[in-house]
Amino acid sequence: MIDKSTPILHVKTVEPSLRFWTERFGFSATIQVPEGDHIGFVALESGPIELMYQTYEGMKNAGAALAKAAAQGPSFIFMEVPDIEVIIKALEGTEVVQRLYETPYDAKEVVAKEPGGHFVIFSQLPKH
Repeated sequence: MIDKSTPILHVKTVEPSLRFWTERFGFSATIQVPEGDHIGFVALESGPIELMYQTYEGMKNAGAALAKAAAQGPSFIFMEVPDIEVIIKALEGTEVVQRLYETPYDAKEVVAKEPGGHFVIFSQLPKH
């Protein structure tokens, strides 16, 4: 019934978030839509993982109700990772809002704020 689910994260400017994912985590931009002199929309992909970013300005075309909802953010993204130490190294120089900690369900997690203001929870789940 549903083949895929991809979050669309709304931001003031796309470019800083685009660089965050491509330069630090190896994502590739698969779609870029210009908006004046900047990028208005981008789809990013790394294997089966996909993220989309759209400007608040671009959301105005979707109607007032959706534009208002998009501006209420931020969003939280949960990402399972095989090695949390690799993630910690990739996050050097970024805004880490929760340093490495262990959860009650024995996962090792770190939380970063990506340049668009959204929170990313990187989680190394326990091996069974």
